[in-house]
Amino acid sequence: MKLSISTTRRETLFGWIYWLVSLFVLPTVLYGILYLLARPVSDSTLNLIYYIVNFLAVVGIFRRFLWESLKAAAKKPWTCFGIALLGLVAYFAATAVVSFLISVIKPNFSNVNDDAIFDMMDENTGFLVFATIFFAPITEEALYRGLVFQSLYRKNPDIGYVVSVLAFAAIHVVSYIGLYDPLTLLLCFAQYLPAGIILATAYEKTDTIITPMLIHIFINLIGIFVAR
Repeated sequence: MKLSISTTRRETLFGWIYWLVSLFVLPTVLYGILYLLARPVSDSTLNLIYYIVNFLAVVGIFRRFLWESLKAAAKKPWTCFGIALLGLVAYFAATAVVSFLISVIKPNFSNVNDDAIFDMMDENTGFLVFATIFFAPITEEALYRGLVFQSLYRKNPDIGYVVSVLAFAAIHVVSYIGLYDPLTLLLCFAQYLPAGIILATAYEKTDTIITPMLIHIFINLIGIFVAR
């Protein structure tokens, strides 16, 4: 299926710029500003602020694209919900297989990004849970599917899939480079590959970014519920 709703040139330009800023500039700026405060904030609060700033920026940049996508989803709600349900089933099945293979390679493996998030939730549970369930999926889908996948898919679908899936997996482990051994980080990276593939496929099949957003929201919701 051709993706009928595209980001405008302005949304694409500012989206790519903000994507780089959110990766390499925003964390440092936020940490520097909050460090100067008389009363330092916790890592969980810093992470919450990062989620909120990212969410507001992304919604502001992609507001037309998101609104058009929402209208498209409203015209075919059962298709979107059906694909979302299939996507969830496929995700958990694929994740189970990947997790089994990882356990064979490293029996005591634990995903370092998940561990960090759950630790921060113990400090600031309510707000951070809400941000993890809603703000993070909407932001990440707008950037990695709505921007990266969609814009590259129009030039070459295969490149769109490869780049968006690899970028999505990498963003969840890149901040831990140097803190953990390469094998642990590689296995963490592998755990995010099924999600990247399934989310991009759901977007392609329904022609609206709302579908992968729904899948992503429920993945995070179920993950937090099971972990707690």
